[in-house]
Amino acid sequence: MQDPPCWGRPTEAQPAGAADAPAPTWSRSTALLKRLVRREAVDAVVDRLRFHIDTFPFGLYQPVSSLPGSSRATRARGSETRWGAMRPVLEANGVRSAVDIGACEGYFSLKLAEAGVSTIALEGKPANYRTTLYAVRRSGVAIIGVLALVLTPENIDLMPSADCVLCLSIWHHFVRFHGLEAATGMLQAIWRKTGVVMLFDTGETEMTPDYGLPDMSPDPRSWLEDFLSRTCAGSRVEHLGRHRAFDPEGGSVERNLFAVLRSAELPP
Repeated sequence: MQDPPCWGRPTEAQPAGAADAPAPTWSRSTALLKRLVRREAVDAVVDRLRFHIDTFPFGLYQPVSSLPGSSRATRARGSETRWGAMRPVLEANGVRSAVDIGACEGYFSLKLAEAGVSTIALEGKPANYRTTLYAVRRSGVAIIGVLALVLTPENIDLMPSADCVLCLSIWHHFVRFHGLEAATGMLQAIWRKTGVVMLFDTGETEMTPDYGLPDMSPDPRSWLEDFLSRTCAGSRVEHLGRHRAFDPEGGSVERNLFAVLRSAELPP
């Protein structure tokens, strides 16, 4: 009679797994090189080179103070006046956390963090999120993170929730790539993740037909106020003025800025 098999134990020798690589050993010359060339110094050179490549040939779009060339940013004035209009709303409503959708080079994200608001800069374009990371490192601000993500109808649930959500000059891109119905659904999902206030602007009548934006009659301000009120349940909409922007050809225009606030009696 044969012995019963021993369950849990191989009956034949199994091939050994691959051996671990040997631990590195440092020669005297290598140790000296490490002292002479610090990793941080190498990273700084590489980061600076990458920054110049990513912003060539047009330079910065936003006036991010921690970045070289911020005084020559294309959208300096429009960014500054938007922040000037938004900050009193944030302070009046006790905002403590924020998500900046389409953060670009991180101007608003850094402004929020510098004001004491813990902020996630959400950006999907590699050149932009690399520049934002560079700006954050140079700024020394601690309460800010960068999330590399292209928001779509399929992944909108990945977006973090926060007291405040910035949805600036991004909704017309949602419409262009996903259609009006899906873009409206994305805005509803963004609103559900907004605890206190959503700050919103978008391309208006200056956008070309390929963006697929709806007719904003009788005028963009009226249409957008009504659209935001209907799309963002339990909200009240405040107009924060008109601010400089650019049309697809680079011409100067102005866009309406809105604060969409939760009504006190309705929870998110």
